[in-house]
Amino acid sequence: MEILLKRATSISAGEFPKLVTCKWPLGRVALYQDRIVLDACAEKYELLFSEIEHFQFNVFQVNIEHHNPNVIKDISINGVFTSRAIRKAIERHRLPVKII
Repeated sequence: MEILLKRATSISAGEFPKLVTCKWPLGRVALYQDRIVLDACAEKYELLFSEIEHFQFNVFQVNIEHHNPNVIKDISINGVFTSRAIRKAIERHRLPVKII
């Protein structure tokens, strides 16, 4: 069951030449008890919390540092309301992931 389902202002993953971006209203973020799923239309990324080093929260952006070799390394979720909703859901449900 989803803890949070939110449309992201934008989702960016990767670096040039393999860069995936998805703008609102197409990008979606879903938080579950054990993972996060990012749907960027052309690509879909699923990371277990055990594969995530930390979530880095900035004012308008969330960066996800992880060690899953099958998922693009640089992933960011943009949007002030999306960032705040993800942080609140992690804290409220005491999800097993580090926040910096």
